[in-house]
Amino acid sequence: MHGEQGALLVASQLASCAPTYDAKLYAASQTFDEARHVEAFTRYLQEKVGILYPVNPNLKSLLDKILSDPRWDLKFIGMQIIIEGLALAAFNTLKMTAKDPLLKQLVHLVIRDEARHVTFGVNYLEDFVKSLSHEEREDRAHFAYEACVVMRERLISTEVFEHFGWDVDAAREQVLSSTIMGQFRNLLFTRIMPNLKRIGLLTESVRPRFESLGLLQFENLVDDGEVDWAELSRPLYESS
Repeated sequence: MHGEQGALLVASQLASCAPTYDAKLYAASQTFDEARHVEAFTRYLQEKVGILYPVNPNLKSLLDKILSDPRWDLKFIGMQIIIEGLALAAFNTLKMTAKDPLLKQLVHLVIRDEARHVTFGVNYLEDFVKSLSHEEREDRAHFAYEACVVMRERLISTEVFEHFGWDVDAAREQVLSSTIMGQFRNLLFTRIMPNLKRIGLLTESVRPRFESLGLLQFENLVDDGEVDWAELSRPLYESS
């Protein structure tokens, strides 16, 4: 829910600051997509779960950076490539593991929108990054790396630990030492790394840093640059 709220705010900014008419139209369409997602997840949490946690501090810090930076392309990189890419991987995992049929259906519909958002971001940024100077490209590459570091920390739910009265430091160490949780955190970046490579932000200066995080292994997976028109053309609900 918090990620969708952030995406709504960023998309509304892009409707104003994106440099081309087509990008503004895209951002406007994403804005009402994200508004729909916020409403759906908020209602699900309120009516079916009954618990609402505060926004994760790491997610909030990244959203604050994206929202306050005047450069439109950093908003695209932070939202379309990093946050939306992570969300796509997380949503697909949730769709496979969720027991609630309503949640499965909700996530399935959200995935259709998010896949379109990421694909547009990859295609739009691919040409733009080629026009940047070496220094500008390195600046964006390091921003993308730092954003990935922050989002890995976001997956450690300190706000949940606090809610249940657990020792936050001990719980955090338990999560960090878990092999399964470590694999899960890394696998969520399977959508981000090939996209960073395609748009030209997996530069030689940041590759060792991603390697130290164990994420470089995903760079040659399929990126999200190709539009799946058949999937986008399918009706939301299959006829019985």
